[in-house]
Amino acid sequence: MSAVVREFTSFSELLGSIDELLSTLRQQLGEYLRRLEDIRAKAEQERKLKEYLKSLTGEDVTKSSSKVVDLKAVKLYINPEAEDEATLLEDLIDRINKAIQNLQTVKKSLEPLASLDVEAKIVVLYKEGIPSIIMIRY
Repeated sequence: MSAVVREFTSFSELLGSIDELLSTLRQQLGEYLRRLEDIRAKAEQERKLKEYLKSLTGEDVTKSSSKVVDLKAVKLYINPEAEDEATLLEDLIDRINKAIQNLQTVKKSLEPLASLDVEAKIVVLYKEGIPSIIMIRY
């Protein structure tokens, strides 16, 4: 779990920061969706090739040289098939979508506070990139 503490001088500044983060996440999402489209096309080509080879030889050629090594803190994929890579990328895309939804919810909740003209120190605790605790010191 990643945790970050940031300070802001106003809720407008905090909302601006959330807008920047939303913009970045949306750009990443677009990039990953394009990448996923390419990987899915590659997976479809692999599937067709395996089917064709099976029709020629009569043998199942789905055996792959793909291997997953669990290193406790991280999984190491060696020569993953396109289908496996697509599944991993879909999981990442889902997490980005959830982060975008959570940020939009937080932003909507904080927007009424942006109209307050109060000088205060705003300390925000972020968990996994999402504001989870906000402390106001005046």
